[in-house]
Amino acid sequence: MIFKNLNVYFFFTILFLVSFGAFELFSPYLSAIFVAALFSVMFYNVYMFFNKIFRNRKAIASMVTCVLIAVMIVLPLIGVGKMVANEVSGVVSYFTDNNNQKTVAILVEKTKNSVLGKKALSHVSQDDVRNSLTQAVKKVSGAIGPIIKKTYNSIVNSTIWIFVMFFSLFYFFIDGKNFVSKIKYLSPLRDKHEDMLIDKFVSMARATLKGTFIIGSVQGILGGIAFFVAGVSSPMLWTVVMIFLSIIPALGASLIVVPAGVIMLALGHVWQGVFLIIMGSAISTVDNFLRPKLVGNDTKMHGLLIFFSTIGGMSVYGIIGFIIGPIIMALAVAMWEIFAIEFKDDIERFNA
Repeated sequence: MIFKNLNVYFFFTILFLVSFGAFELFSPYLSAIFVAALFSVMFYNVYMFFNKIFRNRKAIASMVTCVLIAVMIVLPLIGVGKMVANEVSGVVSYFTDNNNQKTVAILVEKTKNSVLGKKALSHVSQDDVRNSLTQAVKKVSGAIGPIIKKTYNSIVNSTIWIFVMFFSLFYFFIDGKNFVSKIKYLSPLRDKHEDMLIDKFVSMARATLKGTFIIGSVQGILGGIAFFVAGVSSPMLWTVVMIFLSIIPALGASLIVVPAGVIMLALGHVWQGVFLIIMGSAISTVDNFLRPKLVGNDTKMHGLLIFFSTIGGMSVYGIIGFIIGPIIMALAVAMWEIFAIEFKDDIERFNA
């Protein structure tokens, strides 16, 4: 019996096995490598600026850029995470402490005596409302608390993840273009299609980080400032919640600020309620004002795809999924566009 092309089959079998083994080695740190790739795209011009200053000493320029990113992004995130975790613990402790039940009773009494409360809560006893309010706060705090604490603990304790991310970023700045050229050389796709996928990756990363993250941060910070001025407790916690809501398309900080204003009015805090409602309406226009300037034509995906890729990415990949999800969706759309181009004649023939 003669086996034709046995050496070819054997080679590809070994190639698949060792490639799968290599993937298993990288798999625990894929998210760190992915984030490093995003940062390398976003801060490449900064790296080139430092590279010019240091007269083409790439290692020094890359190191300085990595330190700058750590100071600008990573350290503030860790600090904010610690503050939010402390506020969550304070809120949970406050509402689970029996000594604070009188405060809750006063809040319920004010609500019942307000204009809206007299109509809506006239048939409900004070104990029922107090117990329902306390249970609701416990459930919300119990749901949000572990998520924020888990995120904070994962950032602080995952020193290996952070080290891998910056270690990868250091070499992406120096050899990123060489890596991309090697992948393009080995890829069986046409160069124009490879360039299309790279452009999609870069444009979606830029749109997500510049548009979604910056706009979400602006909306959340403005909402947090409004809460601080109006005297709402735990403004830092609410700021983070509003940033998360602003990241998800079709939602925003106004979803929190406006209802808070209505509650303030119901409790008799007139100027605080009016102020929050006005601020909530103003914050909702930030997206329409900033997104065209920051994003431009970087992303051309349908809003429905962006919505599902964002919430789906966060449910699958965690907090970093708001970046990974839209990028994966953009690459998927690009691949189907390539398919439509390459098999246009066959598709038209089948449709006919």
